Formats: sequence, structure tokens, C-alpha cells
Amino acid sequence: MHLKLCYPALFGLCCTPAALAAADYQLGDIVVTATRVAQPPAEVAADISVLTRTDIERAGQSTLVELLSTLPGAEIVQNGGAGAAASVFLRGASGGHTLVLVDGVRMTSATLGSARLEHIPLALVDRIEIVRGPMSHLYGSEAIGGVIQIFTRRDRGTPHLTATLGLGSYGHRSADAAASGRTGAWRYALAAGHDQQDGFSARPAAYADRDGYRNEHVSLQTEYALNAAHSLNLHGFASTGHSHYDDGFTPYDSRSAARLGTLGIGLKSRLGTAWDSTLRLDRATEQVKTNGYSDPFLPWFDGGPYSSRIGMEQWQYGWQLDGHTAWGDPQLVLERLEQDVSGDVAYSRDHRDRNALGLSWRKRVGAHGFSVSLRRDDDSQFGDHDTGALGYSLLLAPGWRGNLAWGTAFKAPSFDDLYWPGAGNPDLKPESARNREIGLKYEGAGRGVSAVAYRNDVDDLIQWAPSASGDWRPANVASARLQGLSLAWRERLGAWALRASLDLQNPEDAATGKRLILRSRRHGALAAEYASGPWRFAGELIGEGGRYNDAGNSLHLAGYGLVNLTGAYTLTPEWRLEGRLDNVLDHDYERAAGYATPGRNLFVRLRYAAQ
Repeated sequence: MHLKLCYPALFGLCCTPAALAAADYQLGDIVVTATRVAQPPAEVAADISVLTRTDIERAGQSTLVELLSTLPGAEIVQNGGAGAAASVFLRGASGGHTLVLVDGVRMTSATLGSARLEHIPLALVDRIEIVRGPMSHLYGSEAIGGVIQIFTRRDRGTPHLTATLGLGSYGHRSADAAASGRTGAWRYALAAGHDQQDGFSARPAAYADRDGYRNEHVSLQTEYALNAAHSLNLHGFASTGHSHYDDGFTPYDSRSAARLGTLGIGLKSRLGTAWDSTLRLDRATEQVKTNGYSDPFLPWFDGGPYSSRIGMEQWQYGWQLDGHTAWGDPQLVLERLEQDVSGDVAYSRDHRDRNALGLSWRKRVGAHGFSVSLRRDDDSQFGDHDTGALGYSLLLAPGWRGNLAWGTAFKAPSFDDLYWPGAGNPDLKPESARNREIGLKYEGAGRGVSAVAYRNDVDDLIQWAPSASGDWRPANVASARLQGLSLAWRERLGAWALRASLDLQNPEDAATGKRLILRSRRHGALAAEYASGPWRFAGELIGEGGRYNDAGNSLHLAGYGLVNLTGAYTLTPEWRLEGRLDNVLDHDYERAAGYATPGRNLFVRLRYAAQ
């Protein structure tokens, strides 16, 4: 059934559960993504990282991709500078094995099979939650390596206005502003901005051009409290990115334009004293135009042999019921996803839908915690797929918690995998995974420590490879074994804030023993920050071990270490001057073979925040 609903009809009936639950985090430090309900971090057994808006501002990074590279378990690959195609590997899984949500809305591209993280601007981000490990039992497809949930700007209670202006190397300039507050029963937040870079050549050995990037973005959050038990929500974001890139096929300056957006409405209700109900309706869109044959004497998007236009529309409908009873905390999730693709690529099929039913239960008995989750996804293309998870945690001492977890996950093939003209394989099966892990975590005042050992076996990996006729086609031809140890530590000592992470991993092809493409055996980060009076200084070291750029492990990429420095000076209670110097040692390194990375570069920002 192809269900079509209109916004007016559902304005009072639907909402985004994760987005509305996230609004409550201002009442205290909580985590939403790990269980789909609000929980204090100390009670979350999953392997998580949380970045608040304050953390994002203090880090000083310009892009979401660069910020994610500093977190435990995360490796990034990017084919050039800002706006270039980027992937994040969690625990050695592929980029398409991480589900990306924006305010609870799925942002994984139905055509590409992974999220376009390079076009999600940090200026719109209020909070990021990362859950490492399989999460299909709560979220369905894509969540084999984990989930990254991005929450756009939220209100801070009293009316609040912020604005920034920035200038930096490679012709980088940016401007953004955000306003938020509460008026009677209304809560609102609006943010908008512009970011532009002249860039550098992504493939300097073949192209002497500069691959620039321009982005315009806006987000909106508003909520109206009907009464003490019911509230309506409207949210959305839009981002448009214009990129120059080097495609490796033509001598011309290739370009692309991507437009991403979400829009959602809904209702959150308190039913008696023990039940919370959340209904939602969300729409996600993606439009991507590329021109791989842009002769400078011909107009933009001239329709050459390498030009294409691809569109995607996703409608998401859902109801979530959460209980808080003496016999435990049950959860019921009903969801429907409809995906449509369009453009000048002649897919043999342009629509599919997926219905899902999820049941979960959590219970704490003294120092012991138990959880169980089951979910069935019924896809119109590949049929039913069942996933589940079991968890046990034990409070060993005040602040110390140990946990054991087992779970399964899957990823549905993308439209490109299934139906790309002349190459797609409609007989592909979903990729599936089985994960086991054991962890130890401490959460206390000014200190956090975690250690997690895991093994994730992924079957029916989809790989594009030459067929008997010489054409490249996708097939379920491989299995992967992802195992490792992830360590993280943070400490606050007076004016000092310290943090470190180290990942020791072995992501390999289970049949050949070869390491998976562009994964290292070890990577980590070390950072220290000192604050005194109006001054704040910080330094960080990011290290990445050697990797291979091919499945046969013959093309080796050297490991690298990057030193970055940040500083800030508070001019007045409202004004602050910030600076970040990246790649201080001007190290020459690669994240993908043949693609350049930024040299030493400086970015300075003036920030205003009304008091």
C-alpha cells in the first residue's frame, strides 16, 4: 500500500519522538538515542558519546566530519576538502552501516546507501549523540555499526540570540545566527547561516584548479503546549551545498549541487501516570545534480555525458508508546517508511516501502539491569527481516557499571545497488550482522572512563566487482569480521580538562583475512584544555594508523598524526574571539589514495551571545 497523508490532517496527530524527547534534555544531561527514551548517561549501558552545543563551540571545528573524527570508534574518509564526499566508519563498519538521524528523521540516502554528512553544517547542530554497536532492533536498516543522531538548535528557556562571523585560510568565510526562547505556551528556535571556501585542488597531481564549496542552511524548531499532558511540535531543516570536485575522468572542473531537507509535525502526550505516547509524520528530501563534463565554455549543467539529476523523497510515519511501570519499562514502536526516487537515472523501480513493529522491555532490579528488544521490518522489495538484542548491566560500585550485550542488525540494499541501469542486481539480499560485546564504564563528577570489547560478524556484504562480462555489478560476495577494543577517558582537574581515546581493532574480510578498505588497526585522540579568566587554550593530537586503499591490501596509505590548537578570549560577557589552527605541523597525509587534504590552516571567529 502506498499511503499518502497531508500535513493539515495530521498536524494534531503526528510528531517525531526522538525530536520531542530531545527537547527535555535541557532539564538535565540525558541521552535519547540509545533506547529511544530519555536516560541519564550513567544509566545507559550502550557505548555512547554525547556532544552538547557548548562542546561543539569549544572544539572549534568547521565541519561535522572533522568533529566526528575526534570521537572514539570513528574513522573518516573524505575525497578532498569541505563539501567533498565523506564517510564515517564506526567500529570498522562501512559508511553505509551507520544510520544517521536528524531530529529523529532518517537521513541515509535511499539511492547512495549512506548519509551525505558533508552537507550537514555544524552551525545548525545543538547536540550530537553517537551510539556504537548494532541498533537495528530499535531503528531498522543501516544500523550495523551504530547510530549518529543530530539534534538541530533548541531553545534555552529565556529569549536568546547568538551570531558569528568567521574568516580563515583557503578563502574560508562564514556567517550564522540563531534565536530561541519561550513565550507563554510556545517554545521556538530558528537558525540560519552561510559558509563558503575557495578550497584547494582535491587531486593536485592531475588538476591545478581549486575545489571550492558553498553552503546555505536554515533550521526551525517550535513547540506549543496544549496543556500539561499534550504538546504539538513542528521542526525542519534545509541545507544546500554547491561543490567543485575532481572526478578523475575528465579534464574539466566538475560540479555538484545537493539539497537536503526535513519537515516534521507531531503530538506528544502523557497518558495517565505511566504511559507516554508519541505520534509523528516526517518528510525527508534529497536532490543531487552533478556535472562531470563541465567545459568552461559551456553553461553550468550543460547536460554532457557525465551529468545526472537524482532525487529522493522519504515519508516516515510512526507511533511510539513508552511505559513506566512496577514490572518494567515496555516500549511499542510502529513505523512505516516510503521511499521514492526520481531524476534522469532510469531506475527500473522507483518506489519501495517498509513497515516495522518493535517491542522492547527494560527492568532494573537493585544493582542489575535487564533489557530485551525485538523488531520485524517488512520491506516490499526483500520481505521480512527480524532483529533483536539482549542486554545485562551490573552496578559494581558507585559510578561503575559493567555490561554484556548481544544483538543483530541488517542493511537493506540501496536503489543504486538494486536498480542502477545496466548494473543493478535486484536479487541482492540485505546485509546482516551479529554482535557480542562486554563493557566497563565509570561516570562520576568530573571523570568518565569506558572500555568496550566487541566482535561483530557481518554476512552477505554487498560489493561492486567485475562480472564475467567485464561490467561492474554488486553481489553478496563477502563476509566481514569486526572486532576490537575501544578505550575512552576524560578528566577535569581544576582549570584543566583532559580527554583521550584509543581504538585497537581488526576489521577484516572473514574469507581472506585481508583488512577492509581504508580501515586502520589503531586510531585515537588526545586533548588538553586550560581555562583561566577570559582565556582558554586547547591542543589535540589525532592519530591514524596505516590503511589499505584496495581489497587486496596492495596499495598502502601511511598513518599520520595531526596536531591542532584552539584558543578563545572573552572580550565582554557578550563577545568572544575564537581561533583554531589545524595541522600545525603542515603534515602531508591522505585519507583516500590520490586525494589531497588541508595543509596548515587558520580559522578565526567572532561570536556574539546575548546575555
